Amino acid sequence: MYSTIAFAITMLGIFSIFENIKGNQKFSLLKYYMLLTIVCLTVASFMDFLDLNGYEIPYYKQFTRIIGAILLLNMLFLIVVKKVPKIFIALEIFYVAFFIIELFVGFRFPEIKNEKLVTQFNLIHKLFYAISGFTIISSLTYISIQLYKSKNSQNFYDRKITKWVGSLLISFILLIIIQTIIVLLYVKGISTFYKDSIITLFLIRAFILVFILFRPRFLDDDSISKSFNDLYTKSSAISFDDFEFLFYKNQYYLKGEANFDDFALKLNRTKEEVSDFLKSQLDQNFTELLNQNRVEYLKQLLRSKKYESFTIEALSEMSGFGTRRSMYNYFNKYVGMTPSDFINSIK
Repeated sequence: MYSTIAFAITMLGIFSIFENIKGNQKFSLLKYYMLLTIVCLTVASFMDFLDLNGYEIPYYKQFTRIIGAILLLNMLFLIVVKKVPKIFIALEIFYVAFFIIELFVGFRFPEIKNEKLVTQFNLIHKLFYAISGFTIISSLTYISIQLYKSKNSQNFYDRKITKWVGSLLISFILLIIIQTIIVLLYVKGISTFYKDSIITLFLIRAFILVFILFRPRFLDDDSISKSFNDLYTKSSAISFDDFEFLFYKNQYYLKGEANFDDFALKLNRTKEEVSDFLKSQLDQNFTELLNQNRVEYLKQLLRSKKYESFTIEALSEMSGFGTRRSMYNYFNKYVGMTPSDFINSIK
């Protein structure tokens, strides 16, 4: 049965990989993290499938769990706070270094097979678990705090992200607590009904894959997060945080009177500096960025069935478009259909 589950999760992972890379869109750093997380979970499940069928592969369980945990945490950092804090990067580096040392002294993750704990703990293993727990708990706590701060935001995107990430955090934390309690019960010699710990890993992997698969679609927009190439290019004089705060957090793109001169003035930068920033960081000009985000916002309104309570003209105005004609032109340009056709496609 476990072999079948591992194969099913592998197939789900392969489907998620193709879904993530479809189209000709440019990848953002966030999308790279999503893709790498999916690949890690898929490879781990496929290796479980081989292992359960008699093909033993050494160390894969240890490496895939560590890599998968770090990728997932960093992905959540990028989604919620748009960056991975340096203190957590340092903590992850220390964590990985300590893990490699642990492998040389025979470390294995504790497993329960046929109602028996097959891995014994020593002092170093307990220390490793203490560091693991601190890294994961502190990261999730920080992410949860930042998520809570944005829960009352009027920003349409923030509300979507809060609901999406919040559901993952709650489920993920509950699964970790359940797994930890079960292992501790076995360590203390208390019998439980739990036969094999691998089923919890299957649940965690499947849930994360489904979580990424049903992500808010605006996260696929290149302008939501920095490009992967930004890691290697010279930093701009304009802070990305300042730009994001004005353009996204304050929903500047929804203002009907929004224009390039005013935006540069509010950033306290010259038009040349803003233009260079948009070109180097987002590979877009201001008009494209403005209208692309207005279209994306309008799509979210239509998906939430706001058209049942408001006219298309009203929704167009909510999205920042000055005229119905300009809305139709840009919607057709970026979506490839009219708003009415889009409504029919999502019904």
